Amino acid sequence: MHSWKNFVDKVKRYWPLEGFEKRGLIISLLILAFIFNFRDWGVERFDFVFGLKNLLVTLILVALAFLVRELAHRTIATWLGYRSQYKAWLLGLVIGLVIAFVSNGRLPFIAAGTLVITHLPVHRLGKGYYELSVKHLGWIAMAAPIANMLFAILLKSLSVATGLEVFEKAMMITIWIALFDMVPIPPFNGSRTFFGSRYVYVFVLGALIGCALLLKYLTGIVPILGAIALGALVLLVFFMYVDKKW
Repeated sequence: MHSWKNFVDKVKRYWPLEGFEKRGLIISLLILAFIFNFRDWGVERFDFVFGLKNLLVTLILVALAFLVRELAHRTIATWLGYRSQYKAWLLGLVIGLVIAFVSNGRLPFIAAGTLVITHLPVHRLGKGYYELSVKHLGWIAMAAPIANMLFAILLKSLSVATGLEVFEKAMMITIWIALFDMVPIPPFNGSRTFFGSRYVYVFVLGALIGCALLLKYLTGIVPILGAIALGALVLLVFFMYVDKKW
């Protein structure tokens, strides 16, 4: 089931995007790029050309974050014998637009879409493929924010090494997408991680928040180690003060 050749065969068969995925991705990327770029349409006054250039750059940065996100979902899903597909959450995108206008772009609401998970029955013959594993769904959902945060660490290193502001902006976009992917309310993917294992969810959420905070000041291995430490601390607090009441 887990051989490399089998994995590559699954990728060829099941990774090409369906029509609804392409439409959903295009709509999502455009709207999220607009939200992230809301305050970048001029320095002292509105400048359409300046804003349009920024919007195109932001669109590319959002697309890169989405690429990492979806590759993570599909890689883990395929390895476990599932097919992961992207589905846009149109209501969430509209809510994001409304909040952007109301807050003048200061409060991003990132509805990055949800997952459609189905079995690959040919490859899971005899494995009880008529029931989706809640634990597996949690792993698939969790893969994206972790991958995005690792990508953010790389972007921070590039920002420090080159001094280019575009890498800093890309890092912030990637972090926002990763954090919203941990919201434990359906249809956000964080709900699947939470129901897959609330302990894993608490640890990963604490680690991601810690990493996001540390990346503001540090780079390299330090944010990773700090994130692991904070995740463990948050999990310990959860065990001591919250979990015993469940």
